[in-house]
Amino acid sequence: MRLRTLARTCVALFAVSAAFPVGAGAANQQRPLGWLGVVDVAFAAALVGAAAVLVARTRGAVADRHRLAAFRATQGVAGLIPALLAAYFVARPRVNWPVLVIGLAWRAWLLVATLPSLAAALAPAGPRHAGPGYTGAGGRRPADA
Repeated sequence: MRLRTLARTCVALFAVSAAFPVGAGAANQQRPLGWLGVVDVAFAAALVGAAAVLVARTRGAVADRHRLAAFRATQGVAGLIPALLAAYFVARPRVNWPVLVIGLAWRAWLLVATLPSLAAALAPAGPRHAGPGYTGAGGRRPADA
């Protein structure tokens, strides 16, 4: 599988996998559907596997610019924490918080750990050689820009 396709697959698996604890937490049932738990675990396993392969395949390709992009994205994800706290105070009895928090917490950790690799895999393809004499876009050297 191509690296960009693998990264897009990871993003899709993150989205689908995160929907399970959100749905189970919002449903707040004493006995959730058994088959739904099996599907949740299957998507979670696929997510962990795809993320591990992505991190392994991009280990040498992650540069500081990818780490910076991941840091910025992490700041955005961290902005969801106050929203969850507010939701806790507003919807406390109507939400199964242990299911929601446990399900989202490990996925958020995996996302933060995988973001530099996702940034590297999804970054637009740059020039193959950017050594001396490279003038960048528009024929200007970066220092002249």
